[in-house]
Amino acid sequence: MMIKIQEASSLSMEDIECMSDDEDDNLTYEQQRAKRMKKNDEILENLGLTQIANTIATSIQKSKIEKKSSVKKSINLKPERRSLRLANLPAPQDYHLPGENELKSNNSEKDDNNKFKDQSSITMPEEDSDFVEKLNDELAIKEAVNDFHKLPSNKFVHVLKSLDMNTPSLKVCEKRIYSLAIHPSETSLIIAAGDMRGNLSLYNNRNSEMREYRLHDSPINCISFCTWDSYKLFSTSHDGSVRCGDMDKRTFDIIYKRDWKGNKQSRMNHATWHTEFERNLLIGGGSGHVDVIDIRTPDKIINTAWCHERSVRTVQCHPLEKHHFLTSSGIGEVSLWDIRNMTDKSINPVLQFEHPKSLTSAFFSDSGTKMVSTCNDDKIRIFNTNTLNSSATKPINIIPHNNHTGRWLSVFKAKWNPGRDNEFFVGSMITPKRIQVYNCAGHVLHNLMSTEMTTYCPVIEVHPTQAIYVGGNGSGRLHIFSTKEQLT
Repeated sequence: MMIKIQEASSLSMEDIECMSDDEDDNLTYEQQRAKRMKKNDEILENLGLTQIANTIATSIQKSKIEKKSSVKKSINLKPERRSLRLANLPAPQDYHLPGENELKSNNSEKDDNNKFKDQSSITMPEEDSDFVEKLNDELAIKEAVNDFHKLPSNKFVHVLKSLDMNTPSLKVCEKRIYSLAIHPSETSLIIAAGDMRGNLSLYNNRNSEMREYRLHDSPINCISFCTWDSYKLFSTSHDGSVRCGDMDKRTFDIIYKRDWKGNKQSRMNHATWHTEFERNLLIGGGSGHVDVIDIRTPDKIINTAWCHERSVRTVQCHPLEKHHFLTSSGIGEVSLWDIRNMTDKSINPVLQFEHPKSLTSAFFSDSGTKMVSTCNDDKIRIFNTNTLNSSATKPINIIPHNNHTGRWLSVFKAKWNPGRDNEFFVGSMITPKRIQVYNCAGHVLHNLMSTEMTTYCPVIEVHPTQAIYVGGNGSGRLHIFSTKEQLT
């Protein structure tokens, strides 16, 4: 065997290639490996892969050479700063501390945040004149015809089940929708939408036109059309300001700022919600206070009350007993207060409705005989508030409902249908996407669904008199459910 190996080791490459496969056993390991490599090279050559590999290798080599030969960019280093104080040297005579204005100018983010809040009045641009004129033509209020919300229960549900998305979703806001309001006009569907950047959009369905105005520096939490002047609307923002939009004057004026109370740097200095009280506004804030302003003299706070240790989420006056108002908070409290007892100091509530977790909303029904709350324990609670005593603080029904919308969606707020004391609507996290209409017994009367509705709609409003439900989503789009006749 040793003789065979020695003989094989003296063979040339040409001799090895001529040997058959059966004779490979007489070759050394290195000779067998060389033969296999030669055979593989021939296969690669026949397939044309050798040439491709050589081309790639050449290009890689060239790029490495170019990188090495490239001239490095020169870096201008600033001279090292040394402390004159530590060196026990006097400061230069021309040295001065930066003033307040200079500090602000160096903080572009801070300038941005104060840009709109500090403008007492914002005027609609001249090029929107035609849009505003057409809008004003539709804002006149006439007596309601065939009020949907006053139908008997069976007819109400029948009409509800006939609603559908008869138009595709509409892009009206730049960012996520935080708030919606529908004007009571019956000649055209007019919608106001507020987004997370502080933009307010106005949509007029009659001519399918929309305009967007930057009014605030932070999300617009609450929008409502004025009940005593159909040409006005109010917007409350997380930046701590409230504006009144006047379509006649074509302006959006500041009527309230949390800054008026001092503590400008407080992180709790934001406004959350507003509600009408006679011709005043009650405004809830992040500090747990509720302030009262008279919009006829909108440069001061005429009354205030410290209602909660943490943020007021919603505030609403009782529909009939106007001196009572309802608040929900971020610490698991829903409370009823008497406006006649308002004071700067903490006051005692008339009634307190305990909840295990923070709330997103609490609202009275049309006549005030019921109250619905939306809580982060994934429950919707119904209370009988026909008589405002201790018995009203216990829920008459607790409805399981997933209220966790996550960080990318606005929160759910269960709201009553206008003019009704037994039916309310709320968004849903169920798939397929839907808007749900419940009764007080906890039964789903109808799910408003459509193949056009491909996203969750946490922010929902209904027309004050017509069977039109509007849902706003996280990308600034509106989903409108109605009959075909209502939008033509």
